[in-house]
Amino acid sequence: MYLTKLASVQLVLWNIIEKYNINAADVFRAVNLNPALMQQPGTRYPLTKIAELWDEMDRRIHDPCYGLTAATCWHPSHFGTLGYAMLVSKSLRVTLERLLRYHRVISDADFGEIVEDKENGTLVFNLRYRDEGNYSFSREDAALSWIFSVLRINFQHTLEPVSVNFCHSKPACSGKYYEFFQGPVYFDSVKPSFAISLDKVDVILPGHNEELADFNDQIMEKYLESLQQDSLIVHIRKLITEQLPSGNVTVENVATELGYSPRKLQRLLQDEDTTFLKILNNTRMQIAQEYVRDKNTDLTELAFLLGFAELSTFSRSFKRWTGQSPMHFRNAA
Repeated sequence: MYLTKLASVQLVLWNIIEKYNINAADVFRAVNLNPALMQQPGTRYPLTKIAELWDEMDRRIHDPCYGLTAATCWHPSHFGTLGYAMLVSKSLRVTLERLLRYHRVISDADFGEIVEDKENGTLVFNLRYRDEGNYSFSREDAALSWIFSVLRINFQHTLEPVSVNFCHSKPACSGKYYEFFQGPVYFDSVKPSFAISLDKVDVILPGHNEELADFNDQIMEKYLESLQQDSLIVHIRKLITEQLPSGNVTVENVATELGYSPRKLQRLLQDEDTTFLKILNNTRMQIAQEYVRDKNTDLTELAFLLGFAELSTFSRSFKRWTGQSPMHFRNAA
């Protein structure tokens, strides 16, 4: 099954990388992710690539606790409409419920669950990743610290967890976990989770706004409907866009990502009255025209992002598509 994640969410990772004085663009390109897609609303990356991105960050960042910095590297806009909707929720419980209800806005993967533990007087958030392999330690840290930072912003008072659990072992920098969460932290746990007192989860939040929350929910419902209506061709366009910088966009690679054999994918495209090559060329052409219009885009860099080895090769292709050289097209635009 082809699962995706909202590209703009990875701006959090970009910020984390830069915080450690590492060239974020190099890290993204190392796993063949086009950074420009993060600036395009609604664009999504394959989930498999997100896992590769975390692995690459683990190799380059030599701080075992770097995942916790996600708590200070996010902005609500990174999470689309969901980011803003969470911040105007009525209570901490509603904030978490909204995150789970509309999580598909930011990721196709199953993400978590909420369990009310009346015996211990807590509301427990369990992080889960049934649609993906187990999270890396840093990704687990980032997920829990980000969610808890959102809850703290909403609560606007001191918010201490009853407990926080991580699956990984206690790192040498464990003091950073206690410093951030300000509560009991346990390692080598069965599942990653945190618990909040029931006395706090239903307190009406000072920044809540039911009108804005409902408005954002309606936008997210429409967005989710549009995702359900995405055709096979739309998925293929997304994959081609993501794989173009590698210069190795093939029907075999795209078919593998979609879970088909190349032959089956070609048959499905015949039913749509098109071919993989047509989609590839049209996608390249549309992206090229969009970026050539932007005078801030370096043409050599654009050629690389579209999978061309040289600017001259890109220029010839662009002229074949539009009848104009990239510079003439840019000037006219």
